[in-house]
Amino acid sequence: MKPIKETTFIEAIAAAIQKEKNDFEFYIQISDKLHDGNVKDLFAQIIEYMDENIKFIEEIYTQATGKQLPNLKQLSQIEKFHSSTIQKIMDKLDRNYSDQISDDELQAIQLALKEAEDTRDFYGSIRSKFKDPNLLLLFQKLHAFAESNVTLLEAQLMYIQQETTPGIKYYWEEELSA
Repeated sequence: MKPIKETTFIEAIAAAIQKEKNDFEFYIQISDKLHDGNVKDLFAQIIEYMDENIKFIEEIYTQATGKQLPNLKQLSQIEKFHSSTIQKIMDKLDRNYSDQISDDELQAIQLALKEAEDTRDFYGSIRSKFKDPNLLLLFQKLHAFAESNVTLLEAQLMYIQQETTPGIKYYWEEELSA
């Protein structure tokens, strides 16, 4: 394996797109298990964002190179993206995919949050490994995407935990009920 800092721009683009596609499928699996409601709607929103993220990654490539992104399936037969250092590292991020997915909203949010935090932390740490401004931009944007997913999931988790924790009284509730 070559050092991560020798990752080419196209390898990083291919790995990022594959990660987004994997996460897309993961969130669809979670969403499919859930009953209709706010949590399922949140997952639909995140899934939509992931589709937009893939398009944005393609735009980063186009802006950086002045060319349309090549067909990665065809190019991977030559470039062997699946065996690139960055792809092998990013594949390890998918450890949460093997966890049991249930229809419990709290467990679904916690599982998705664990995945989103792993992704955010990875993108946050890997961007310091590169000097190429295109790679820096790519991983900076991916970090921001992952951070927004973490924020959405954390907010939903806090809401569910407040909703399901009996007996929590806030100081202002007495005044509201008076």
